[in-house]
Amino acid sequence: MKRKIVAIAAVMALLAGLMTCLTACGGSSSSKEDAKTLTLWTHNDEDSWNESYQNIVNAYMEANPDVTINIESFPYDEYESKVQTALMSKEGGADIYELWGGWGVDYAPSGALAQLPEDMEEEVRDECYENTYGALEADGRLYGIPMEYNIECGGLVVNNNVMKDAGATLPTTWDELKEQAKKGTTMDGDDVEIKGFDFVNWDGVMYLWTSMILSQGAEYLNEDGTFNVMSDEAKKAWEELASMVTEDKVTTLSGLDDGSDIEGYQELYAGQAMMVPRGPWCLAEGMNDFGLEYGKDFSYEAMPFYGSEKRFATETGWSMGVAAGLSEEKNELAFDFLEYFFSDDVIMQHNLACGQIPAKKEVAESKEYLDKFEYAAPLVPILEGGQFIGMFNTDVFKENVNNVFSAYCKGQYADTDAALGELQDALNNM
Repeated sequence: MKRKIVAIAAVMALLAGLMTCLTACGGSSSSKEDAKTLTLWTHNDEDSWNESYQNIVNAYMEANPDVTINIESFPYDEYESKVQTALMSKEGGADIYELWGGWGVDYAPSGALAQLPEDMEEEVRDECYENTYGALEADGRLYGIPMEYNIECGGLVVNNNVMKDAGATLPTTWDELKEQAKKGTTMDGDDVEIKGFDFVNWDGVMYLWTSMILSQGAEYLNEDGTFNVMSDEAKKAWEELASMVTEDKVTTLSGLDDGSDIEGYQELYAGQAMMVPRGPWCLAEGMNDFGLEYGKDFSYEAMPFYGSEKRFATETGWSMGVAAGLSEEKNELAFDFLEYFFSDDVIMQHNLACGQIPAKKEVAESKEYLDKFEYAAPLVPILEGGQFIGMFNTDVFKENVNNVFSAYCKGQYADTDAALGELQDALNNM
């Protein structure tokens, strides 16, 4: 965008014969054109995402030929800090941001993002699952639109070949899951060669543990938002997960401790794990990168809940927000693009391209969506059971849970009370 502004300024200066005032001319004479030019920032880890954003932007510009939207993409590893710097300084950033919803707890109350227009806010509240926009809310107002239902619990990636070789079957209850996980685990001496049920990774421990608490009818948050992880249900779930590492040995701590970027679902695609709880976004990698056939080599199945209730916690997933402080014309144009993106057809198109569940209820539950994205079938029946994880930094939450869980499994705490007592203190001070 800056290059375009400079070019316009230079041409006007040459025409006017005023080379000495090039910079001044650039600031004023391009304002009309600049008001119709927007910059959208996205992360670029996935080709399918980049292509989807570009297709949507192209379609919008075709329908609005006087508008230009420039997409600038950045590697995910640097994207969060880049967005944070731009939004907090309110300088040198974009007009529209693709945001991980979990960052919304920092940005929504800060004044860095513009409030949604009232009619758009009403549309989000009426049409989306409540947990998909929790992090985008501050002082009773919304500061972005949710693009997806971020779900990491309730679905089970299964390596059908490993399961067949192990003589195991799909579990329908938690007890069956543990039994089949043992069958699917292969040992080489004291080392786990094939993991029967690999839930130990950055996201997995936290999501599974909180779901196990909720499915027993308990909560991990008090009414005032403070943490309560010392309940009997929390302790029981914690000990159950730890026993699967230390006693049943159906998985290892490598997903937390070895510093590798290899995830459990990737090990599953390589034949080194039988079952991995994960969201549907990872399924395309099995087909595209590992050359596996869905339905033959691997499948996506409903995962049994630990307790009697089908409840689980979810973060607000990928969202889109408009920077605060734009000119009136730019602000109106940016929200017009968000309204376009949020339309049923477009939001479905994007979620299908990215392997996600749409945030909008009618879209996620529609026959058209399920016909085109069969992998969502195990998840759609449980979507209403998801609840917003809470107004806190989820990365810090995961880091605390994972550190204590790893140390606990290594015997570095006297007992469960000592581990969860320390965890609860850390969480309430984070």
